[in-house]
Amino acid sequence: MTFNFNICSNFVGPKALFDPNYIPPQILHRKKEQNSLISILTDSISDKFSLNILYQGIHGIGKKAIVNKVINDLSIQNKGDVNIQKISIDCKQKDFEELIFSILADLINICKYKIDYDSLLNSNLSHMWNVFKLLCKRIDYNLFIIFTNVEYLKPEIFKKFLHIAKEANITSIYTVNKILQPVKFDLISEFDFKKKLNYFTYKELYSILKQRTLLTLSHAVDEELIKYITDLVCEQYVPVPGKSIEILRDLYPILRNKQNFKNSEIIELCQNHFDQMQIHDEFSMLNYISEEDFLNIIFLDNLSNYFMSKMNYYVSLKELEELYYVSCESLGYEKNFNEFHNLIKELLNIGILRPSKKALRSKNSHFSDKTIIKDSYFMVMSPNQLKTIIDTLFDNY
Repeated sequence: MTFNFNICSNFVGPKALFDPNYIPPQILHRKKEQNSLISILTDSISDKFSLNILYQGIHGIGKKAIVNKVINDLSIQNKGDVNIQKISIDCKQKDFEELIFSILADLINICKYKIDYDSLLNSNLSHMWNVFKLLCKRIDYNLFIIFTNVEYLKPEIFKKFLHIAKEANITSIYTVNKILQPVKFDLISEFDFKKKLNYFTYKELYSILKQRTLLTLSHAVDEELIKYITDLVCEQYVPVPGKSIEILRDLYPILRNKQNFKNSEIIELCQNHFDQMQIHDEFSMLNYISEEDFLNIIFLDNLSNYFMSKMNYYVSLKELEELYYVSCESLGYEKNFNEFHNLIKELLNIGILRPSKKALRSKNSHFSDKTIIKDSYFMVMSPNQLKTIIDTLFDNY
């Protein structure tokens, strides 16, 4: 199945994938979070009081997107009535001096003050901090300073920014990619509003990834590919959009040009985003497979060929059963339902196959085992990798 963006008027092209500050026209499945933030910021602007706000959640979960979307919406809603300005600062791998200079550069640009950048660069930290405090106190508009990757800040620096924001009536918003460490717990009381973002469900993540794909590409895209990426991220990582978008960036040249490609190539590119040691390294997998019955090795060979020769990202339980029957017939073995049951269960246990979260219970399943009742499975490891291992074993026979 494919979906096409032609029915939508929001197509923006590769910017939707590659611009780190891109904001989708709609932040899906975060309406509650957006409403709570826009409500408190609206009151803040109306009553002229500042806030210190903290958003916590794993990298890629959408903290910055929510904040930027809400501030942009506020700017549009209050255009002509309220002057809203925003400064975004990435705290990653920056010392205190670099952070202050980055903020000053943006402040000077916004305020259009005539300050010599060279003299500022050559000044000491104490002088830059004093200039920063002076400029903050002279601001006559609503300023939001967004600090991202705050986990890199030392507690004492963190506290300095929190206090100056209150003194200068500036609203500061901090995003952190993990729960604050115990040494920073005493800072929690400094925040007026705190929010920890929860993970998405499979269906929510799928719809977010589909939206981003449709915003990026103007032609039809295989819907099964989007489901496969969603399955893979949920299985190998955690259900957050950031990792899915990273994968789409790698796939973009292929998807954009609509090249002729095998799905095994796409699977390989997707798999490169995850630590394969989470599954099995090739040596361990080689040892495991070499100890299997010859029938099982033939079955795995047929399984790898299935994914490499067909444009499929999934295999159904019925198709797995057919591959087993073909393997039996090629060796002249008698078909055994219990043997097939044990084989599939073993492949699930060791991580070669995983049941898709998109799939419902198989209507035709004869299995009572709850681990083998899904009607759609995907390969966790690359079919090319599995094929290489099988070929190595065949060479040794």
